[in-house]
Amino acid sequence: MKRSLALVLFSLAGCLDGAADRGPIPSFDDRPGVQTPDEPIIPGITEPTALVTDFCDDNAFAGATWLSYSSAHFTLNYLPGTPAETDRFAIAGRLEAAYADIRSQLGVTATPSFTVNLSPSRAAAYQHNRAYGRTWPDLNRYDVIYTGAPDSFEVMRYGWMLAQMLDYQIDATNRYRSPLLTTGVAEYLDQSGRDMHAAYALQLDAGIESRVRIAELDARDVNGRNPGRAGSLVQFLVDRYGMWKFGEIYRATTVSWNGSCYSNPTYGCVSTPEQLTAMLNGVLTAKTGEGWATVQPLWQADIERALESDLLAMGPSITSQIQNVVRVMDKALATGDAAMYRSTLEGFYCDYGGEQMRAQIADRAVTAFGATTSKVLAIYDTGIKNFSTAQVLVQRTDDHGATTFGTLMFEHVPVGWRVSYGPDWY
Repeated sequence: MKRSLALVLFSLAGCLDGAADRGPIPSFDDRPGVQTPDEPIIPGITEPTALVTDFCDDNAFAGATWLSYSSAHFTLNYLPGTPAETDRFAIAGRLEAAYADIRSQLGVTATPSFTVNLSPSRAAAYQHNRAYGRTWPDLNRYDVIYTGAPDSFEVMRYGWMLAQMLDYQIDATNRYRSPLLTTGVAEYLDQSGRDMHAAYALQLDAGIESRVRIAELDARDVNGRNPGRAGSLVQFLVDRYGMWKFGEIYRATTVSWNGSCYSNPTYGCVSTPEQLTAMLNGVLTAKTGEGWATVQPLWQADIERALESDLLAMGPSITSQIQNVVRVMDKALATGDAAMYRSTLEGFYCDYGGEQMRAQIADRAVTAFGATTSKVLAIYDTGIKNFSTAQVLVQRTDDHGATTFGTLMFEHVPVGWRVSYGPDWY
């Protein structure tokens, strides 16, 4: 099986828990121009580049008054002096284009107008009682974080939440369909132009979604919590049957809450993978004449082709940036410099723990460890959460020769790649 690592900015959102089977660990050594990742931090010999600290000091815009800009189908609310104000015309333009595309693809006849609240940071969203990324389809409103960063979710995948909003308009009587397919539709229509099988393959390579059931369903699919698998399935169905026929399949998976489970009028309760598979089998047979026994192996073949293909290789610039952060961590531990260690951590999700928690993490780490040598074993693209993310496997050897292995979660916040979670956090 031939695979290469990737850091594709149009890749799948990587914010869900996943299975641990990672397959073989790739090597960086055969990539020309990529810095060998096992050079130790020895001050004066392998000196890392200092990092700008991403402090928890985002402007909350307390007391600021929201401004608005309206287009044909959108009212954009934003705070003065923020990227959303600067980009409001571009935001409205791309949302209008996405609106037309998604509405046509889903066969929506209604022409709703939506209010979009664009907060510049989580701190500002919290201050003004806005969500960090949530839809209210029944209220024609959704809230997002908009930083303007080119690799941020709302710049790269601005159709995702809009697809959720328009999905609600498909059938005025039956508002909800199988969460598996609803998630898949949002992935497929997110306007990023991603190939869903390739995006799913990246998730499988990173171990974010299960390699045990690459084309079978598990409990997370019942609630639509395997977005890679969901997007891949929707793309397969659209490719095989066309968007119009997929619309028929999709509408037939309608569900409603009956007090104990989500239930389909024909197939009853859909609360287990087996029940979900049975519903898909019945719907596919009724609408296409091909049941799950036919569809599943064909879908799996598409996924396996994506796993066999050469995915876009990670660029040496990104690789070296992440390696540099790990070197800075090593130097901070060797010198007992808590401020330096703090510079390796993100300051975006500061509604959780704030600066105090991050300072405590740094103090605890430099106190607990002496000099360490860390080796980056692999870097996996895990898609976009709020910004591009990566999962980094690290081997750390302390000054007593003891070796441990850990996973660092990285996110490309506006100041650069920083650790958003790691084993030193608790």
